[in-house]
Amino acid sequence: MYKVMIVDDEMLARVGIKSLIPWEESGFVVVKEAENGKKAFEWIMENPVDIVITDIKMPIMNGIELIRQVRERKPGVKFLVLSSFDDFEYVREALKNGAEDYFIKLQMNPEQLLGQLVKVAEKLELEQKQQESQSGTNRSQELALIREKLLKDLIYGWIHSETEYRQRMKEAEMELPDGQVVSIMFQTDGMEIYERYREDEIHLLNYAIVNILNEMTHDQQAFPVSVHPKEFVILYFCRPGLDPALFLEQAGHLADAIKAALKQYLNFTVSMAISEPVSSLLEVKQSYRQAMEALGLSYAFPGGSTIYYRELQTLGGSTEAADIAKEMRKLGHFMKRYEDNQVYRTLGSIRQLLMNLHGHSLDTFKMYSAPIAYLLSSSRGGDDSGWMDMQLKQMDKWTVKSDAIQWLGQVQEEWMDGMSGDTDSSRLILSAKRYIRKNYASSLTLETVAEYLQLSPSYFSNLFKKETGQNFIDYVTGLRIEQSKILLRTTEMKIYEVGHAVGYENEHYFSRVFKKVVGCSPLHYKSDTTL
Repeated sequence: MYKVMIVDDEMLARVGIKSLIPWEESGFVVVKEAENGKKAFEWIMENPVDIVITDIKMPIMNGIELIRQVRERKPGVKFLVLSSFDDFEYVREALKNGAEDYFIKLQMNPEQLLGQLVKVAEKLELEQKQQESQSGTNRSQELALIREKLLKDLIYGWIHSETEYRQRMKEAEMELPDGQVVSIMFQTDGMEIYERYREDEIHLLNYAIVNILNEMTHDQQAFPVSVHPKEFVILYFCRPGLDPALFLEQAGHLADAIKAALKQYLNFTVSMAISEPVSSLLEVKQSYRQAMEALGLSYAFPGGSTIYYRELQTLGGSTEAADIAKEMRKLGHFMKRYEDNQVYRTLGSIRQLLMNLHGHSLDTFKMYSAPIAYLLSSSRGGDDSGWMDMQLKQMDKWTVKSDAIQWLGQVQEEWMDGMSGDTDSSRLILSAKRYIRKNYASSLTLETVAEYLQLSPSYFSNLFKKETGQNFIDYVTGLRIEQSKILLRTTEMKIYEVGHAVGYENEHYFSRVFKKVVGCSPLHYKSDTTL
C-alpha cells in the first residue's frame, strides 16, 4: 500500500477527497490529514509517507513552501497539488518545485484522482526498482522495467512528442516498429482462479500470465505489458505493406492463440478486445481506449469472444455504444443496491437510446436486450431461469425493431409494478445481508461490505443497527456460529476445519466465540445431540 497524506485547511475538502475513491482497493491508504503546511511538515519529518495531496493556499505554511521544505529533506516524497481557477501562477511555482501534477478542486473526479495516483505510484515503483537495480539488480532486469514503463506511458498517452519517444526508446535499448498498431486487451478481474491465491500472492499469477504472453509474442511484432494488476495489453504492430483488414485478421489469430494458451496452462477463459489500427505510436492511447470500450461490452457476447472495436461502429457508432454500455453498467449497479426507482429510470434511458439507433439489424437489439433480461432475471431472487428462458424465446419471435422497443417498455412497467413498499434503506440492508451470507467465510469486515454498497463505513454501521436492531459484528458472528452448528452436526469435519469454513482462522478464537454464543464448546456441541 502506498501511504497518502491529505493537506487542506478546509475539513470538507479533506473529507471529500477521502470519500472520492476506494483507497485500499486501489492500493493506497490515507495515513494522515493536516490543516496546514506546518503541521504536515512536522508529521512528514517523523513518519513515512509516499504521496502528499496538498492545497496551495493555506495559513501558517502554504503548499509551495511545504513542497520546497519536504523535498530538501525527503526528495522521494511525491506531491499532487490542489488549486482553484485563479491559482495558475501558484501551480506553476509548485510544479517548478517538484510537484507531479495538479487538480482543479471543483473539477476533480474519481477517475482523474485515481489516474494520477496510479501514475505517481508507478513512478515510485520504478524509482524503487531503479534503486534496487543500482544495488545489485542486473542490467537485463533494469531494462525490462524501463521497457515496461515505456509501454505503459505510450498506452496512457504520457509521451507527448516524437523527440521524447525516441529518447525513451534509446534509454530502453528498444526499437519499436514504425507503422500501424492495434491494442489487444483482456482483463482477469473477478475470475475464480484468484480464489486460489492470497492477496499477497496475486502478483505470482500476473507474473505467470506475462510469461505466457512473452512466450506467445517473442517471434512477432507484438509487445505485452500488464498495465494494471489483472489488466493486460498487447501492442501488435502491422508488417509493412499488409492490408489493414488482413492485419486485423492476424491480430484476431494472435488473440485466439493467447486465449488457447491461457486455457491450456492456467485453465481459465478470457474475452479479448481489439482496437482499430492507429498510424502513430503517439496515438496508442486512443487504441487503448477503444479496446477498453469494446471490452466493456463483453457482457453482450459469449464468454471467450474476441470483440473488435469496429463492431461497435456497426452498433450505431462509438458514442451510442459507449452511452448504452454506460447505462447497462448503471443498471447493474442500481439493481445490486435495490434502488428500484433508479432501475426504472435507467431502463427508460436504455429504451430511448435503442430507439435512436437507426439502420441496424435486429440482432443488434437482441444483443443488447439479452443482458438486460439476464440482469432482471438475476434480481428476481432464487432460480428464475424459467423467466429468463421465456424472455429469450420471446426475442426469437421478434421481426422488427419495434418489437424490441415494446419489450423494453413492457419489462420496465413490470419492474415498476413489482416494486415493493420497502424503503431504500431496507433494500440496502437486504443487499448487505445477501453479500454477508455469500462472503461470511472470508475475512469479512464492515468496511468491505460498506465499500460493496458504496457507503461510508460509519453511515452503513448506523443504518445496519437501525434496520436490524443488531450491530454488524454481532450479526456476522451469529451467522457464522449458526453455520458452524450445522457443519458440526452434519459433517465429519474437525473443529479447526469448521472454524476455517465459517471465517475463523484461529481454532482457539473460534472455540471461545462459539462457547460465548452457544454456552458450550464446539466439541461438546458436536458430541451431545441433546443440545
